[in-house]
Amino acid sequence: MPPMTRLPAKIAYFLRGTQEFFRFRHQLVFCWTLVLILVYQDKATLKGLSRLGPRHLCEWHLRRFLCAHYWCWRLVRSWMVEAVLSVLPPPEDGILLVVGDGTYKDKTGKKNPLAKKGRQQSRGPYLFGLQILFLMVAWGPYRVPVDVEIVRRKGQPDHRSPNTLFRQMLDRFQPPAWTQQVIVIADAEFPSKETLKLIQRRGWFFAMSLARTWKFEDGRSLKDLVRHLPHCHLEKIWLPAADQRRRVYWVHRKDVPLRHVGDVTLVLSKTRRNDGPHKTKILVTNLPQASSRLVVALYARRWSVELLIKELKGVTGLGQPQVTKDPGRVERSVSLSVMAYLLLLRMRHQDIPQRGPWSAFTLKRNFAWEVCQLQLEHSFDRRLRKALSTRKAA
Repeated sequence: MPPMTRLPAKIAYFLRGTQEFFRFRHQLVFCWTLVLILVYQDKATLKGLSRLGPRHLCEWHLRRFLCAHYWCWRLVRSWMVEAVLSVLPPPEDGILLVVGDGTYKDKTGKKNPLAKKGRQQSRGPYLFGLQILFLMVAWGPYRVPVDVEIVRRKGQPDHRSPNTLFRQMLDRFQPPAWTQQVIVIADAEFPSKETLKLIQRRGWFFAMSLARTWKFEDGRSLKDLVRHLPHCHLEKIWLPAADQRRRVYWVHRKDVPLRHVGDVTLVLSKTRRNDGPHKTKILVTNLPQASSRLVVALYARRWSVELLIKELKGVTGLGQPQVTKDPGRVERSVSLSVMAYLLLLRMRHQDIPQRGPWSAFTLKRNFAWEVCQLQLEHSFDRRLRKALSTRKAA
């Protein structure tokens, strides 16, 4: 594909509201960067993006834009989140799911100031890269990223634990006006005493997986209940799956008082009846009169954040720009991938079906096709006008 020379008018009109966040020509560079991320089909490095852009936009323009400290990527991202939420149809029941999760973006160089060593599971392999936390809202078929944080190395002055960053993202999040009920969903890594108290203080509900080290008010541990639960107390339930099949679970529901939290509904879930205690999920919720099927169905919605992370890595090139030395540059490069995803949702939200699965890879293909078609039409009209002017001059 030849280099692009014209920014689509619809995108330029939408991003006109971001002019107050930038100085000089940085707003134009910002618009071009988001468009190039969504059109470019290879690894989204700054050098590769500059090859597809116009001649007046070189690689050093993109690097200087990422080096600029004055613009706040959090404000720009919040503006884009509000713009996306305003065009998506709200749910009829007014229930908003807030899902949190993290991932590692592998890095090979040692010069990245935010890359660190870690692992996603206690017994999993060690990884080296960026540990990124995401906060996503979901309802119906939609999934929208609303916040992102990078976990810094231990010993750095701005180091915060993943639990602390998760609470900060929850504290900053403001639900839309149509929201009637907020349910926070997360894996066993994020529930803590402070996190659950914050959710209850804001009047929200939670449906999370708990670690086995939590205890009841009488001092008994959750792992004792999981280890000594007889099979005769298990109940068989099923949930519909995307492949038109049923997902069967064996569950046990119990209303118990939990230490530091209060009265909750505890659900022990596993996929096979004869599975051992180590394959049992401990789910907890403070929803009143919640059935075991409802709790398992809510926690199953956590899979949508895994799809979001996969799309951010494959569609918008999360963590692929090669920026080093300054932590702010790394944060801005990661935020640009999230904002490109938000731009894709805003421009192609009509392609998302009301029911059934959808993929951001399909949205990117439609977006790139539309942008390329507009570019070809613009190039043809420009050559035609040039030919007509030459003929008149002759």
